[in-house]
Amino acid sequence: MENGMVTLFKRCFVAGESFEECGSRGLKEETGLDIAQVELLTVTNNLFLEVPKPSHYVTVFMRAVLEDPQQVPQNLEPHKCDGWDWYDWDNLPKPLFWPLEKMVQDGFDPFPIG
Repeated sequence: MENGMVTLFKRCFVAGESFEECGSRGLKEETGLDIAQVELLTVTNNLFLEVPKPSHYVTVFMRAVLEDPQQVPQNLEPHKCDGWDWYDWDNLPKPLFWPLEKMVQDGFDPFPIG
């Protein structure tokens, strides 16, 4: 939860860093989790011009596997984040961060069967 919205972790790139490197580093910095099998799912380009503070988000959605399934996320940046929880994709709490909300509304499924 950040600014009253449910969001995934977010991180800025270091120059020359791949999506996978940024995702692994960022998740480790924010949660302490170690991941493997990191893969790009999709990228969104979201313009929010009809809001009090217009914004533009390019969001990179990645998927990975925990190196240790028993790991529990830690809140390593409590000044930025209220905490971490696991949710079923079909039962996410509201309100969602705008790009994530749009992905859900558009029917995106990060865990397709088959």
